[in-house]
Amino acid sequence: WSYQHLDADAAHAFRLLGLHPGPDFGRFAAAALTAATPDQAREALAKLACAHLIESASPDRYCMHDLLRAYASELAATHDNDHDRNAALTRMFDHYLHTAASAMDTLYPAERHRRPAVSPTVTPGPAVTEPAQARAWLDDQRAVLIPVAAHAAEQGWPGHAMRLGLTLARHLEVGGYLPEAVILHRYVCGAARKTGDRAAEAVAHVSLGIIDGMQSRYDQAAAHFEQSLAMSREIGDRIGQARALCCLGNIHASQGRYDPAAGQYQQALALFRKAADRLGQARVLDNLGMVDRIRGRYPQSLSHHRQALTLQREIGDRQGEARAAFHLGATYRRQGRFDMAATHLRASLAHSREVGDPDGEAMSLSELGVVEAAQGRRKQAVEHHSQALDLWRKTGNRSGEAVGLNGLGEVLLGAGQPEDARVRLNAALVIALQIGDKYEAARAHSGLGQACQA
Repeated sequence: WSYQHLDADAAHAFRLLGLHPGPDFGRFAAAALTAATPDQAREALAKLACAHLIESASPDRYCMHDLLRAYASELAATHDNDHDRNAALTRMFDHYLHTAASAMDTLYPAERHRRPAVSPTVTPGPAVTEPAQARAWLDDQRAVLIPVAAHAAEQGWPGHAMRLGLTLARHLEVGGYLPEAVILHRYVCGAARKTGDRAAEAVAHVSLGIIDGMQSRYDQAAAHFEQSLAMSREIGDRIGQARALCCLGNIHASQGRYDPAAGQYQQALALFRKAADRLGQARVLDNLGMVDRIRGRYPQSLSHHRQALTLQREIGDRQGEARAAFHLGATYRRQGRFDMAATHLRASLAHSREVGDPDGEAMSLSELGVVEAAQGRRKQAVEHHSQALDLWRKTGNRSGEAVGLNGLGEVLLGAGQPEDARVRLNAALVIALQIGDKYEAARAHSGLGQACQA
């Protein structure tokens, strides 16, 4: 009865909205589905809401009851031919892909060359030209984009699914949205195999490996990177090979194997230089500086991090700039230059918060905690380590959790609380041994030895 009392435009919108795979939709998605303007779509949505065929989920967003969605889909199958339904879905996939690409270009301009090329859409989209707008759209739409990519992959649009997944990869990794990222990259792998796109499949394996590495599943991560490396070599993709080698170096470094890590970083750096990829060069230089710092080669470490920071500022890589500032601060701290260390670490913390990088934020907080403790400010040190530990636990970063626990244990030792310190240090040791993080295991043993002595 409600449907029969709609005008033709609203009835058409109701039928096509039944095809939308996500939990909710706004006027821009509705406009893409119905080939209307955003104003026309808003008017149709208002009519459907008045008829109680859709309901408001939040300002300018609507959802549809499952039974009504099923009814709308049945009506679409009856009243709209296959060509019209497929065209509507294609326009909707184009809308999400183009807006996601525009938002990512705003937030991560230095990585534009690594993302798939996306054609303009025939229907207008929301404004995402400012970082706050872009991040808000990506976060608001995250619950929609995953089922949209899944529907595209399963219903005959593998190219859209693949490009959407590769476009969103960095945002999901940086933001710590790891379960969603795993789902999305598995669809990308399937879509890439279906279309025979070996380069896209190799990139998806890198993304899956990064997520495993972030959660300290090092063997699984290495397997993904090895697959990516083999595929990239097979198709002669230098940048793909360099990325896989850099990621393999990260796995070796995480497990305390610094010589093979440095070797893979050097191979990656040579390939990035041949490909004139400044983003890749900056990130590898940063990693080489980290290995130098751990091995006590502080002048070389500072040189590598400064080169990385210069490149990252030139190409506008804000996340990379935050990481390079962190590494500079960590190296200065090792030299006992605490004021310089704190300056760089606070800059890193601000940049990490600005780009929404919880892992980078936690790293900076933890290292600031070490600096504060070294200068006798134990209360501030505990606060910093505790905040870092909370962030790492939220993102499931087990290696980070060991870092945070070790940091707290060391502060408690310095405060004359060896028993409380032992609790944190033991917990750090258990995690470090479970995941194979030799550096944090050694740090925990050292702390526990001092606690026993105390």
